[in-house]
Amino acid sequence: MTIADGMVSGAHKPSTVSGLVTAGSRFLALFAVFAMLASVNFEVIGRSFFGHATIWVTEVSTYLVVVITFAGTAFVAGRDANVRVDLLLNRLSPAFQATVSKALAWLSVFIALVVLWKVTGFWAENYESGARSWSLLNTPLWIPQLSAVVGLSGLVVTLALSSASRSRAWGYGPVAAALLYVLLDGAGLIPGGLSPHRSILLLGGLTVLAAALCSGRCAASAVVLLAAPAVIVFLATKDMTLASKSAGMILVLFFLLFAGLPVVFSLFAIGISAMLFWLPPISLNYIGERAWQAVNTFELAAIPMFVMMGSVLVRSNASGEMFAATRLGMGRVRGGLAYASILASGIFAAVSGSSLATAATMGRVAGPEMMSEGYRPELAYGVLAAGGTLGILIPPSIAMIVYGPLAGVPVTELFMAGIVPGLLMIAAFALVVLVWTMVDGAAAPAGQGYTLRQKLAAFKGVMPFLVLMILVLGSLYAGVATPTEAGAVGVLGALGISLARGTLTWRAFIGSLEEAALATSFLLMIAVGSSVMGFAVDFLSMPQELVNVVKQMNLSDIGLFAAIVVLFLVLGMFVEPISMVLMTLPILLPVITAAGWDPLWFGIVLVMLVEIGLITPPVGMILYVLAGVSEQKVSLGTISIGTLPFVGAFLAMVFLLFAVPEFITFLPEMLR
Repeated sequence: MTIADGMVSGAHKPSTVSGLVTAGSRFLALFAVFAMLASVNFEVIGRSFFGHATIWVTEVSTYLVVVITFAGTAFVAGRDANVRVDLLLNRLSPAFQATVSKALAWLSVFIALVVLWKVTGFWAENYESGARSWSLLNTPLWIPQLSAVVGLSGLVVTLALSSASRSRAWGYGPVAAALLYVLLDGAGLIPGGLSPHRSILLLGGLTVLAAALCSGRCAASAVVLLAAPAVIVFLATKDMTLASKSAGMILVLFFLLFAGLPVVFSLFAIGISAMLFWLPPISLNYIGERAWQAVNTFELAAIPMFVMMGSVLVRSNASGEMFAATRLGMGRVRGGLAYASILASGIFAAVSGSSLATAATMGRVAGPEMMSEGYRPELAYGVLAAGGTLGILIPPSIAMIVYGPLAGVPVTELFMAGIVPGLLMIAAFALVVLVWTMVDGAAAPAGQGYTLRQKLAAFKGVMPFLVLMILVLGSLYAGVATPTEAGAVGVLGALGISLARGTLTWRAFIGSLEEAALATSFLLMIAVGSSVMGFAVDFLSMPQELVNVVKQMNLSDIGLFAAIVVLFLVLGMFVEPISMVLMTLPILLPVITAAGWDPLWFGIVLVMLVEIGLITPPVGMILYVLAGVSEQKVSLGTISIGTLPFVGAFLAMVFLLFAVPEFITFLPEMLR
């Protein structure tokens, strides 16, 4: 699973129109992130130091989440930043890969048109009814919802124009007609209109025609061939049992994922197909409502803030000094750089919230040093991969921010619950290094001794991170700030550190805004897709049926837990962590509740299980990140071999936390 980097391989240079749409999307998303940063810090500073609290910041910040999510979709598409499984796609010949990539892009256009159609209908309904928020601002809801209509329209235009290999203007006529139809019909401006099924057929026909005119007949045929299996499976299982429908849904989902369709569009496709073939046609109207509800949550505003905080800190280059400090602290210990890498990864994880950022940063800083000092590549990059997984386990954690609202668990409690498991994982990884160096003395050389004065002098490299940890977690647990507010305060602190180090430039600041906007938009669009699919899953009572099946199997707690571990190990080989959480949670939560397990405890275990996927071949994302930052000096296979002992440590710790759940729950219970 990677960020799509060849979605439109073989396409001609994007048109001026596509560039303008992408630029507009980028501006709106970046402005929304900046406005959120400014307004949330205005609230925190005003409330904490001047006793003045606003009535608008929370609501406005929530709407800004909606703006970033939807208005940023064209920016994400323009940067090819959607997450997808490219394991099979990359094995195709260049010519065939180009054709399939274009077909996938046109299939994405069709799915985006359907979503836009129903989102426009939801917006028009709220506009006509005069619906307002239940807040002091009493905001007309059509205003923030308009960003979804505008953003998805830009997404359709960007996908269509960037996937074409011919620049004939008339070839875009079918797309323009389809876009005009979904906007007019969605807004109720076409009297009578077509039935849902005929509208879908119309949009599908126009999309295939556009693909034929703009990308060639082969691409258009590939669109039909990619869509046909899904249609056949959903039609064939229409009158079958719920178990057959569930199996069919899973089969189609994995087919679309492995074909290379981005995760977000795969989830939308499953939800739309289920509504179209299995549910009453009117259920399609719930797409707009589910899209709005999925992101209209203030807690999700923490995501862009924590992503930006980590991005600013990475660009400050403070991580090099921090690693030097941990290195000196290890002294003459054999394998000292490996221990230092684990400790430095843990420190960096405590301020970044991102596993990929942690792995990439430490890979650049510690990887070359370990290689130059004679460490075995397997140990050097295995320990860096393991250290990277700490990124979303040690708070703050983006995965916990996503899980909390979905499971009804306070994010502050999840953050507190992740501290002890994070420290235990650091200890477990250090134990792996110790055993490794004892068994194979040549895997790592002895370290160099340093004086106490040198160690104390180097300690200043850790200070920026300690200050930021105190600022973020201190403000959070002192009751000064919510998780979202703590993230915004952390960005302010990171900017201060970067400014003090002389590394804060306009380019670095804009780059951090871009990273926050891209990550937030593609992650929360996956949440929207998951919500749409979840509607069909809930309507068909699939979770309840799964609960009944589990009960009939009479599995013991350890048996059920082992089955869940195996499920995530398999998914982790192919699916990105946050996507895994969003895809599985609607189905697993009822099972967890029926088993009597604490959702707080399960949230931490879930984060650990999805983290294993980041270092599990064949498509663990951290493996690719480290291979990239090593400039291909260390092969993917070598890194994969090096991670295996750490995967074993991860699994051992997961089962330890199952046996002794108090390791997770006792700190949050102390706070209650």
